[in-house]
Amino acid sequence: MIEDISFIDKPIFKFFDEISEKNPDQCSLIQLENYHCITWHRMKILSDKIADFLLENKIMESQILFSAHNTIDAVIGLLGIMKSNNIAVLVDPLTISEDLKMEVEDKNIKFSFVSWQFYEREAKTLKELGIEQSLVLDGQVKESEETPKVIYFKDILSKNFTTHEKTIDNLENTSVIMYYAGIAGRTLQTYHSYKGLSYAVQALSKTVSFDFKPNSLVIAPITHVLGLQVSLLVPLFNEGTAIMLQRWDPKIVKNSIKNLNINFMSAAPMSFDSLIDEITQSNESFKNTIKLGISAGAPLKPETQEKFVKIFDAPLVQSYGMTESWVVTYQPKEFSYVKNTLGLPIYGAEVKIVDPTDPEKVVNKGETGELLVKAPWLMKGYEDNEETKKAFHNDYLKTGDLVSEDDKGFLYFKGVKKRMLKYKAYPIFPKDIENVLLRHEAVKSAYVYGEKDPDVGDLPVAKVILKEEYKNKIKEEDLINYVNSKVAFYKKIRKVYFVDSL
Repeated sequence: MIEDISFIDKPIFKFFDEISEKNPDQCSLIQLENYHCITWHRMKILSDKIADFLLENKIMESQILFSAHNTIDAVIGLLGIMKSNNIAVLVDPLTISEDLKMEVEDKNIKFSFVSWQFYEREAKTLKELGIEQSLVLDGQVKESEETPKVIYFKDILSKNFTTHEKTIDNLENTSVIMYYAGIAGRTLQTYHSYKGLSYAVQALSKTVSFDFKPNSLVIAPITHVLGLQVSLLVPLFNEGTAIMLQRWDPKIVKNSIKNLNINFMSAAPMSFDSLIDEITQSNESFKNTIKLGISAGAPLKPETQEKFVKIFDAPLVQSYGMTESWVVTYQPKEFSYVKNTLGLPIYGAEVKIVDPTDPEKVVNKGETGELLVKAPWLMKGYEDNEETKKAFHNDYLKTGDLVSEDDKGFLYFKGVKKRMLKYKAYPIFPKDIENVLLRHEAVKSAYVYGEKDPDVGDLPVAKVILKEEYKNKIKEEDLINYVNSKVAFYKKIRKVYFVDSL
């Protein structure tokens, strides 16, 4: 039992506003692609303006679709949504058509904050889903009667609005909604409160305990836990700078590490691998640049850790979390020599490992069981109350992941109980792809699973039973093309096998 846990009851944006008073002229955000910086003071002023715009237009306590690449404008927009007591519905900007419909349909969302690329690709779908207005955060787009009305971010910033108080009456109010409900095994809205998000950031900050001011490279999308909590909010909470990267390019990153004094990097293992390869080929010295690397989203290979230490003379450690829980374990850098571990529970988190068939039965040290987690920042729940009830056992979240624990308390990933695939650290729910397949007129039933690939993780493939009248009349490629035209790149199926039974 963890005792004497203390957190400050304050929404995350209030901490940032206080830092803006303390460090007004320090860069809070930098866009890596053009090295543009905005100060803490400017970030506060602009996010206040976005909040005032929403409140003046009577947009309050509403779900607002947020789907944007990692840009300065996106961070300002997200903070503005939070300050206005609205709910940011975080949708990966790579989401397309069928995925978007599955996530947004019947949610009564009328307003969206989106990047221009997302709007150009999905404007008609947004309109079909009932979204009436889209605030485009960057670039220019084409409008028509079939698309939502466009409001440009830059135009809002040039106007004056009535100043409203930026306060949250109840910190249990929902602040952000995320998807990829790994425990439920299908796409569901996952609700997080203002308090939960703030506590999650405070807890990870206490655990990492930075002994330097983090200049953090934000690689993972800020619509995901790794990008939002670990790469963006935690470094800002520690009075650092977030360096926004729209698209991963190891060469560009290598060339920017020294120029922008990047000293903290959190990413999926593949990003570390490609950066290491790029630096190795360059024969440049990068010692005394990055001071700490955190890997998450997929198992970290020991050789990647060793190469990272050799290049940067700094530790690369693992953390573990999920959409429902934020980060809950971390490998302390003083134990970076321990390989293949998920680390230890972070400040304020409790874990236990139980029999996968009986959550009342705790397994012995060294035995494999399902990981259960308890922390004051876990999700409020899913949109589906029954799925929420199934996800918890006596206040513990049932992660669906199988782990073991050694004598020192270090956790080790052993597999999954839940039905989920991982492609390049992106979570994939087979059920979602099966539902797309079942909408094809020729498909009677389908089963999606992963074929292992050492470079990317799981390659989605499908077994399909065709309706009698379509047998010998449709090809595997027809179904592959059908699915892949409707889902994000990482969900694309690679093979279809026609079978007589599943």
